[in-house]
Amino acid sequence: MAVASGVLLTGGAVAVAPGASAASHPSCDVDFRDQTAKISGNNVRLRAKPNANSTVHRLLQKGATVTVYCQKNAGEANWWYYVKHNASGVKGWVWWAYV
Repeated sequence: MAVASGVLLTGGAVAVAPGASAASHPSCDVDFRDQTAKISGNNVRLRAKPNANSTVHRLLQKGATVTVYCQKNAGEANWWYYVKHNASGVKGWVWWAYV
């Protein structure tokens, strides 16, 4: 997927218009353009891959703020969000029901 971004020259400085999320994952089906959200459960697993058997990077607690970059469709009513835990900067996958 190619991403285009506009460039504007202003007094010698270069400003780049935002394109698609810089942190979107190649496995994603839907880009959310860096939306902020909160975790809705306790001990929510932030995983390395979008599946329940993947390595857990960290446990997130209810109310933790995350940046949601994109969504991976993994079957009927089974979606994973690629997120960044804002407090630690750790990125990974969270099952949709907890965001």
